[in-house]
Amino acid sequence: MLADADPIVDVPHGRLAFGDGDLDVWAEHLAWCLSLFGVGTGVTVAVQDFGSSPLSFLGSALLLPGLRAGLAERLQGRFIGLDACPERVTLTAGVLAQADPDVLVVRNSVLPLLLQMLGQRGVGIERSGRHIVVAFDGGPPALPGTGAWHRLFHVESALVLAPQCPDCGCYHLRKEHYALEGECIVNRRLPVPAMEVPAGAQAIVDRCPRGPDDRLLRWAGGYG
Repeated sequence: MLADADPIVDVPHGRLAFGDGDLDVWAEHLAWCLSLFGVGTGVTVAVQDFGSSPLSFLGSALLLPGLRAGLAERLQGRFIGLDACPERVTLTAGVLAQADPDVLVVRNSVLPLLLQMLGQRGVGIERSGRHIVVAFDGGPPALPGTGAWHRLFHVESALVLAPQCPDCGCYHLRKEHYALEGECIVNRRLPVPAMEVPAGAQAIVDRCPRGPDDRLLRWAGGYG
C-alpha cells in the first residue's frame, strides 16, 4: 500500500476503499463505540483479531498510511494488536500478564480458543476495571464472564460497528454513520453495499438517551 494512495483494505466478503479523511472518521467512531461501554482515556487497548479487521487497523496512526489519529491517539493511550490466528492466540496469555490491558477486544470465533489457552496457563481474562468486548457478526453470543463484558456487532464488509448499549440493551446504529432503509442497514459514510438486517434482529422505534437520534437493533433471545 502506497502512502500517497487512498487506502484499500480487503475484508471478508468485500473491500473497503477509504478516501481522504475517511479513516479518521471511523477511528473516531470506534472510540465512540468503546466510550458507550464506559471506556475512558489513558487506557491500553488490546485487540485479538485479524489484521484486515477495522478493529485492528484503526488501532493507531502507526499502522496505516492516511490514518492521522487512530484509537490509541484518540484515547491518549496505547494499542496492542494481537493476531487471531491460532498460533498467535497461544501467546496472548503472556501479553495479558505483562501488558495488563484495560480493554480487550476479541473476535467471537476466537474467544473459545483464547479462554482455553488462558485456562491452561492459569491466566484470568477478567480483572477489576477491565472491559472485555466480544465482536460478532451473526447472532449475539452468550457472554461467559460476570464482569464488564460487552457485545459489539461488527460486519467488516459493510463497516458496521454497533455497540450494545448498557442502558437500553439495544445495538446503536449511530445516526451520522448509518441509516435503516426497509430491512437494510445502509452505510452513510462509505460506498459499500447495504446489508440486510440479520436474522433474529429487528429495528426498534424507541429512542435511547445515550443516542436519541440513533437507530436501534434488538435481537430475540435475551441478548439485546
